[in-house]
Amino acid sequence: MTRIFLCAGESSGDLHGAALVRALIRQKPGVVCEGIGGPRMEAAGMQLHCDLAERAIMGFTEVVRSFGFLRDLFRRTVNHLRKHRPDCVVLIDYPGFNLRLAKEARKLGIPVVYYISPQIWAWKKGRIHTLRALVNKMLVILPFEKPLYDAVGLDCVYVGHPLLDHIDSAPVGGVFGEGLIIGVLPGSREQEILRIMPAMVETARRIRDRFPEARFVAPCVDAAREAQIKAAAGDFPVETRAGGTYELLSAARFCMVASGTATLETALFEVPMVVLYRVTPITYWLARAFVRIDAIALVNILAGKRIVPEFIQGRANPNLIAPVAIELIEDSPARKDMISELSRIRSLLGSGGASEAAAREVLKVANG
Repeated sequence: MTRIFLCAGESSGDLHGAALVRALIRQKPGVVCEGIGGPRMEAAGMQLHCDLAERAIMGFTEVVRSFGFLRDLFRRTVNHLRKHRPDCVVLIDYPGFNLRLAKEARKLGIPVVYYISPQIWAWKKGRIHTLRALVNKMLVILPFEKPLYDAVGLDCVYVGHPLLDHIDSAPVGGVFGEGLIIGVLPGSREQEILRIMPAMVETARRIRDRFPEARFVAPCVDAAREAQIKAAAGDFPVETRAGGTYELLSAARFCMVASGTATLETALFEVPMVVLYRVTPITYWLARAFVRIDAIALVNILAGKRIVPEFIQGRANPNLIAPVAIELIEDSPARKDMISELSRIRSLLGSGGASEAAAREVLKVANG
């Protein structure tokens, strides 16, 4: 019986991990999938040892505060691998935790597959040599990543982006009816919402002054985030929905989006947007010191140019955001230009089937 241990540490990893688990079970009925992740991976058929995705520990200060929890989880996980040796360990993004786990798995002689590469092209480029030493196979979802790993001799396969499969299989349309729908996507983590939602709400007030008929809708990953978003909105009418991101994007005319996977999802629906992001001052200072790219939104990185406006840290200011947002909502040249640029993004991400392709590669490694 083939046994595979998977580890994902935040919401998007849980989403892509769940699709991978389903593909593994389809391709090899009877395979045992277990590990760390979130509710989606558990629902897909994985034995969940710890819901790390729900905690979504990201950023320097959050990691420091959660050090004791992460240390204990790491020790328990290594002990489990030692006592219940799987045929393969699959690490999904989340490099701070997963690179350490790769090292321990390597010591135990357990093959390691890394699915969704750490962003070595953005920062900590020296990690590529660590990955070469620890990982048996790298599965990447962005086309420009494979040549980087090929150059250092790490077995690497470009499987395409799993978002294409999620979007193509998602029910969309008809949920919100007619009208001017504005998407509010402040992220899936508690700290993200805490820092970003106030600027989004104040920007929304200015948008409503120009478009009184506008409806503002925020999809939520769970009840806790829904309550947080409602509290942050205060007396401003933000509609919340559990899930429903793709239904929203299929109806929205414009979105305010926290930097992350949601920017790419919004781009794939060809919805004009602005990107916002705020972190703690020390996290921002560290990022400025080490990050080597000019943009943070994945859609801009893929395009190779700034097609979506980014409002980061102190610039995440409603006075700056609102005029840009209003121009993109109107039938303006800026709106038409952005839609034209966004239409190119899908062609850069492969032809679909990423989860199935990734599962085939994982099973090749697991079966030795």
